[in-house]
Amino acid sequence: MNGGVVIVDEPQVQCPFCRGFMPGWLSRYPGKACTLCERPLLLVPSASSVRHRSILSALDVAKVIMLPVMVGATISFGFGRLGIDGFAQIVAASLLAWGMIDVWDGTAGLKTGIDKVKKQIRRGAAARKMSIAKTIFGLSSTILGGLGLLMAS
Repeated sequence: MNGGVVIVDEPQVQCPFCRGFMPGWLSRYPGKACTLCERPLLLVPSASSVRHRSILSALDVAKVIMLPVMVGATISFGFGRLGIDGFAQIVAASLLAWGMIDVWDGTAGLKTGIDKVKKQIRRGAAARKMSIAKTIFGLSSTILGGLGLLMAS
């Protein structure tokens, strides 16, 4: 602890996205980008130990957070607790958020040549092709979500 802020000073830490080793955290802030794949990372307290910290992919965390939002909205809509306008706004906002995540992921993959789908890490030309697809899909989702929010309001 340094003035209430944890600094992870291991010589090397492993990126949860590309599995590459990068220099230790050495930052006072809980977020930074991987030096290899340029994906945003978060330093969070570990669930198993008070003294240890976990490094998580911010893109994966954002996608996981969006899932219960969509499930909750769908269930609420199904039981009649959420109107069609509210459901449309939640779906549009989710499309917008997932689209921005995919655009960020795709453009980072184009820049670095590293991509990950599920647990498979691709490098080089295969990664760039997948990154182009993610960027196009993300832009489409962002436009659709933005239009949906404009029309639902």
